[in-house]
Amino acid sequence: MRAIFLLKICISSMVLNYSSAFAHICKLSSNSTADIMIYNQCIADQNRSAKTEELIHSYENEIEKLTQNNILLEKRIARIKGMLSTIISTY
Repeated sequence: MRAIFLLKICISSMVLNYSSAFAHICKLSSNSTADIMIYNQCIADQNRSAKTEELIHSYENEIEKLTQNNILLEKRIARIKGMLSTIISTY
């Protein structure tokens, strides 16, 4: 459970880092080949950032589902242990 919490913190910090890194607007300074290449790279980086954020969001959702599933399984195991304990104490 603690490991999942730490993983959530790491993913959240990744989102913040990507958001702040690509918060600027790409501007085309001139029509020179070098400026056009810089502009195109800037746009590509922003698109990559958006895809990364989507991926991180899907991972966060998956972690949340797995966390809830883990809690249910732990409760089920506790009930089974209780039933086994009752059976063993009966005999």
